[in-house]
Amino acid sequence: MIEAAFCDIIFKNKKGGGVMSKVVSVFILAVALFFVSVSAVAETASVINSDACLKEVGFYSGWGTADVGDDGASKDYDNVYIAGRFGFNLKKWLNWNGLRGSLLFMVEPFVNPVIKPGSEYEAGCSLGFKYMFPLADKFYPYIEGGTGGIYISEKTRKQGSHANFVDHGGAGLYYFMKDDLALNVGYRYRHISNLGIKKPNGGIDTNSVIAGVSLFY
Repeated sequence: MIEAAFCDIIFKNKKGGGVMSKVVSVFILAVALFFVSVSAVAETASVINSDACLKEVGFYSGWGTADVGDDGASKDYDNVYIAGRFGFNLKKWLNWNGLRGSLLFMVEPFVNPVIKPGSEYEAGCSLGFKYMFPLADKFYPYIEGGTGGIYISEKTRKQGSHANFVDHGGAGLYYFMKDDLALNVGYRYRHISNLGIKKPNGGIDTNSVIAGVSLFY
């Protein structure tokens, strides 16, 4: 019914981001080890292998931080993620039936509050790819990457334009509570710039921890 309606984890950041990257990496490793330790009672999420066109509908939130200071002076740029997830079945379209797990084309609209350096917001949409592969029964690690457009209401010292492009890459883990319902947690690195359309264009590089819930078809 809904289907018919829609047919490296560690990244090195610029100065100020190294500590955050290490903390996030340790966090994800701890979560992954916990999930694996209880996997003996899990069952396979067979819905991953279905032929549905629309495979995933979900929501995620989280927190990201970046340094937008200049000349050695640090200044935080912190945001909260409020975003949707729509994943479409590339494995079916490409007829890659022998591929383990699920290869998805992702559409992620978002409206993110910015809490530092002021009360502002971000809005936009990212397009990308995600590959989920079976680790142990209900546990599916994933890797992802994508690009899109973003509007930021605040002009920072590093970014002189409101309209920008946003690229991201990351990794994480899904845990299937039911055959069609999964929780997920992950790390995401995000880069915002305007491709030199307007100066300054120093870029905003964000380290993020995100978590969410998704339905699979």
